[in-house]
Amino acid sequence: MYRVLLLCGFLLSIAPTLAVGQSTEFSRRLAGTVDVSAAGQVQTYTLQSAGVPAIDQSLGNLVESWIFKPQTGIAPKPVRAEFQITLVRASSEDRNYTVKRVEFFPENARITVRGASSAEEMAYCKQPDAAPRRDVICPAVLPSNADLAAMAVSGEAYIALRKTDGGAESALESLSLYGSQNTKLLNKAAALAKKEFAAAALAWGQKNAAAFLQDRDYFVTRVEFVQSNNRAAWRRQEKADVPAIDWLTQAVRARTVYVSQGGLELK
Repeated sequence: MYRVLLLCGFLLSIAPTLAVGQSTEFSRRLAGTVDVSAAGQVQTYTLQSAGVPAIDQSLGNLVESWIFKPQTGIAPKPVRAEFQITLVRASSEDRNYTVKRVEFFPENARITVRGASSAEEMAYCKQPDAAPRRDVICPAVLPSNADLAAMAVSGEAYIALRKTDGGAESALESLSLYGSQNTKLLNKAAALAKKEFAAAALAWGQKNAAAFLQDRDYFVTRVEFVQSNNRAAWRRQEKADVPAIDWLTQAVRARTVYVSQGGLELK
């Protein structure tokens, strides 16, 4: 069994000031499985194709290079895990890409946090001033805006969290908009969508900070607000301008790209 990542913290909200600018990019999530030896090395793996041989080869090399850290105090043993890689590239023809996030889902893992499900947990989620909980993640809620609801536009946000002496601090790391409509209509909806989705994303991060930061100094989490299906292999999306986060350095990004849902911590 490999190390279980515990998640927790307190939260200080930082409201984003969004610029109007956007840039087009393409994203895709690829699923796979990995078999890890007792020593933490990748033995075998499967990985969904990105549809681009050069990207498939590069990702295969990445997966083979992973080395995992056994949990302290427990005898190491082989483990299998599912994983999901989120990729971003600048165009639909680009062979270059960025790994935005990798999530691991080990078999038979001891999960320390779960999605809210009971009536009591859902009631907690609706109380904005309730004491933060470490064991429950509340669901995302679409913004309550009639104009936005009438638009076929969806949003995906990444929220960065860090511990400070005064509690946890949050900031919007990125916000992307996508939809089934054409670019002209999406641009028409962009200003309102940015404002509403950014506020909803930070509120969601605030509510769940205690379940995300626990014994970690930093964490980057993802939330999606879906109002329109987009079944393209590579999803075309517009990335909104958001303020830079001075403490989200490349070193911090490197430590927060890999996320465990119950184990498999990389060395």
